[in-house]
Amino acid sequence: MEINLKNNLPLDILFLMRIKANEFKTEGVHDINAQDIKEYLYQIKWKNTETLSMCDVINDIMSLRFSEVFDYLKLKVIKEATSLNLDDFSELIAK
Repeated sequence: MEINLKNNLPLDILFLMRIKANEFKTEGVHDINAQDIKEYLYQIKWKNTETLSMCDVINDIMSLRFSEVFDYLKLKVIKEATSLNLDDFSELIAK
């Protein structure tokens, strides 16, 4: 079965992403959720792909390592921070 990545993902695939996020939680990684996993897959792993077999989609999710998602999120935060100015960080700076 082919999955068109340009359409909404089937519910069982979204459920699998939640399972993977819960797997990360059992390993002590509490800050990565299913949405982070989905975003990583679309922005990095499936970036130039329109369709994949169900088997490949499942494999991509289940073989995903915490470090891959973490590195993606880290770069995303750095890119977002470059568009901010010092005043945006005022809550973090002790006065």
